[in-house]
Amino acid sequence: MAEYSLLVPDKNLTSPSSWGSRKSVASTIKKIMENYGGYIKFASDNSKIPMEILASFIAVESGGNPTAGTEGHITQGLMQWNRDFASNMLSNEKKLGRMTADEEAKLKSYGITFDSNNKTRAITNADQKKPELNILIGSMLLGQYADSYVGGKQDKPLWATDPNGNIRLDRIICCYNAGAYGQTGKLARFGNYPSPSSLAQAVNPTTRTYIAKIYGINGAMDVATSDEKAQFDKYK
Repeated sequence: MAEYSLLVPDKNLTSPSSWGSRKSVASTIKKIMENYGGYIKFASDNSKIPMEILASFIAVESGGNPTAGTEGHITQGLMQWNRDFASNMLSNEKKLGRMTADEEAKLKSYGITFDSNNKTRAITNADQKKPELNILIGSMLLGQYADSYVGGKQDKPLWATDPNGNIRLDRIICCYNAGAYGQTGKLARFGNYPSPSSLAQAVNPTTRTYIAKIYGINGAMDVATSDEKAQFDKYK
């Protein structure tokens, strides 16, 4: 799990005003850090995904509401990951040697353990609504994408970073939002789009908006790394 740098925002993308003003986005980021900063710090330290990214995904996915989404839906909770795929993702994390001892101990505290074949139990809707666990599992999924892992295998060439080692967060967003195997995921992983704005123009409208909410001007990452920078600096 390498550490990466990140360049934000993309000047050719603007977060939609319908999602909220810059002030309201700042309020959401602040609330998330006040409520879950310790959990985000733990997940970030272990996954190597910057805290600002984790908070931004939480902001866009749930606004910081731990029970966000339709009750019982497969993508409920802070980071809205799909629980039907979560146990396989965790098993891959363990099998690949990516899971830290602290992550494994934290999972165990929630009753998630691994057998001799690195298999674990099904992840439940109740699991998804536990903030610390939801953030931890979401960070592992993002960590796999950040290292270009999909389905337990690493894509070559690596698609989640550019030649300078900067995170291609737009590509990660596409896979997280629309899945790695569908048309949008394939465009992100294998398409020749040199910038977040060019990829955003190629994908479906929902994912295009998602990219702008995180990566654009007035978006979550823009606000997290400027207006609300102090919320993250206190953990560093």
